[in-house]
Amino acid sequence: MNTAYLMLCHRPPQHLSAWAQREPQARFYLHYDAKSDITELHALRQISNIYILNNRVAVNWGGFSMILATLNLFQAALAEPANRYFHLLSGECLPLQNTATLEAAWSDLPAGTLFLQSRTSRRLRHRVRFNAPHADTAWQRKWHGKVLTKLLQGLDYLLPTKQICHVGSQWFSADRVAAEPLFQEALSEPSSLFEKKLCPDEHFFQHIVHNVLPEKSINHINDNRRLIAMHGSANHPDYLDLAQLRQARQNGLWFARKVDDRTAQTFLAEQY
Repeated sequence: MNTAYLMLCHRPPQHLSAWAQREPQARFYLHYDAKSDITELHALRQISNIYILNNRVAVNWGGFSMILATLNLFQAALAEPANRYFHLLSGECLPLQNTATLEAAWSDLPAGTLFLQSRTSRRLRHRVRFNAPHADTAWQRKWHGKVLTKLLQGLDYLLPTKQICHVGSQWFSADRVAAEPLFQEALSEPSSLFEKKLCPDEHFFQHIVHNVLPEKSINHINDNRRLIAMHGSANHPDYLDLAQLRQARQNGLWFARKVDDRTAQTFLAEQY
């Protein structure tokens, strides 16, 4: 198999052991938040196709530290020549299809395919337009950080600009032909540009696709093949139940987020 699953986690993904053992020829790369106790992953270290990164980042959710952790994952996964397909996931993501099914789907696609959500947003333009002193800090989500964010939103409406904001889910899938240039470009100008931006995880790779990579150099599909349910204006996805997972699998989606441990274990037992 030629598939790499890249996971960003801040607590032990309880379903990963069962998943990895059911897919022994796939490779799983795990970034564990540096603020979390690495000894919690002792059991996962015993599984030969799970690779736990040593270069860990202390992640502030919605900060540039998430991008750094993601790039560490891609660096590790791209270093293995056998990896041809890459899926970026959270610790609460669940596969809806097995690896053989996913690789069969990739075989029907042109080389250089990237599944990444992207849309333009006037409302969120302040995120990519202004550096923010509270970005990637503990007070970004506290009341005084939220007040400063509102001020930046106001400035964006007051000051004219032609800048376009691209936004979308941070979770994506790519083949090696798309992942390599995406990773290489991420190491240069975009990193310095987004280091002090708000919620760069929802803009960083979209920016590279639309503004940095040569036009038509990759086959960008504006869909990440994931079931993610958001209720109203909530900042976090809803937890999914078994009925939703089964329907999404039947609909041909690839992954689901978010899924609690018990539901994940039950679904995996059905899946395999």
